[in-house]
Amino acid sequence: MKINIADKQPFYLQIRNTLKNKIENGEWKEGDLIPSEKELSEDFGVSRVTIRAAISQLVAEQYLTRRAGYGTTVLKNKSSLSSFTLIQSFTNEMNEMGLSSETLDAHLKLIQADHNLATIFNIKEGEPLYNLQRVRGSKIPILYSDTYILPIIEIPNTQEFLYGSLYQYLASQKVYFNMFEEYVSAVVAPKHIRSILQIYDDTPQLKRKRYSYDEANKLIEYTETYYNASNYEYRARIFYRRK
Repeated sequence: MKINIADKQPFYLQIRNTLKNKIENGEWKEGDLIPSEKELSEDFGVSRVTIRAAISQLVAEQYLTRRAGYGTTVLKNKSSLSSFTLIQSFTNEMNEMGLSSETLDAHLKLIQADHNLATIFNIKEGEPLYNLQRVRGSKIPILYSDTYILPIIEIPNTQEFLYGSLYQYLASQKVYFNMFEEYVSAVVAPKHIRSILQIYDDTPQLKRKRYSYDEANKLIEYTETYYNASNYEYRARIFYRRK
């Protein structure tokens, strides 16, 4: 297994695609224990951090699951329609549509949890949370995301982080997710978000709420995302593997 140096995709995405293909073509079957991070890093000639980021993507997409003290296995229920999800990253979605993507604006601040956020995270009102607000798109704004993260690690307020991959950074800090819940609805976006996304009427837009849990099933991240429906099309590719 080799990395294509000429490929513009980051190494971890190339590795993610290679491992994903092994699952989809049946080389790695449901319940199989995949090679260790050390073995994969030697096979690909990259660091274990890069391997970990690739595996975290596949865990998020429900292709793999981690078990403490055991290893990483192919998720048994991946072929089920219950795995239908918007969980893949915006960058990956745009890549699949043949479009470039970028973060157009981003802000990070430390806030105090109000009653609603305290209830969501099961913490006390006034406890600190990171709040990351981002506008993303392809030359024009397509989505606005409002993300809240428990301060279990220090998050840098730097250009590299603000305009980079949130999940890749968390994985690099050994913060991994084991389960996601998503709720999707059509709503009229708040006025200030309509202004950001250049929406000039009350047409309902796609809203997604995402709850991200760590390996101890503790909520670490909560995100509300609004998509400009006139500039965004949700696509899903679902693979069914016969047993």
